[in-house]
Amino acid sequence: MSIVSEVLFGKAKNELYAFQDFDLGDSRSSSPDSDSFALRLGLELTDYIAVEIAKHDHGESISEYTISIPPQFNGGYDHSYDVRLPIDVESIKLGFKGKTELFEDFIVNVRVGIAHWKYKDVIPAQLVPTDVTNGGGSGNDIYTSLGLEYKLTQNLYVGLEYSWLGINETKEYDYTGVVKYQHDIKDLSVIVGWEF
Repeated sequence: MSIVSEVLFGKAKNELYAFQDFDLGDSRSSSPDSDSFALRLGLELTDYIAVEIAKHDHGESISEYTISIPPQFNGGYDHSYDVRLPIDVESIKLGFKGKTELFEDFIVNVRVGIAHWKYKDVIPAQLVPTDVTNGGGSGNDIYTSLGLEYKLTQNLYVGLEYSWLGINETKEYDYTGVVKYQHDIKDLSVIVGWEF
């Protein structure tokens, strides 16, 4: 058995969607990018299987849109204002890695596990009018990834990884009813790893 540590730098594509089923309903979607960073530690159980834990900062994605208020709700005047929502999420991931050597020094791998995610302040439900107050939210969902590694030396390797985490939540609020939101995070990261 050997221990492996990795640092990941990348870009995340955030696909956000929120729906509020109140009155006539309101929905909004957004697809901002963010910078991502992670630290991962693994224990290789065999040549093909490892168990891993990672701390992943998926970055701050800024969702911006304009709300228009019709004259009948604003004393006979048209009014609009800009909304800027910094949605920032991080996760602790616990899972398994399966790998196999394609040819000498090139390895392909897949990962699957559970991610405990947490929003730092703003949650995607706030894309639609709700009575939610800031304070974040958290939960658990499955993550998956596919990657390639190339061994530079006996201990040092570099790699590329594409990972996906899908967050789906439904919340009920006192004044605005049920709000559903979805946040798909697709990370493309460069990996630098060291095998002890």
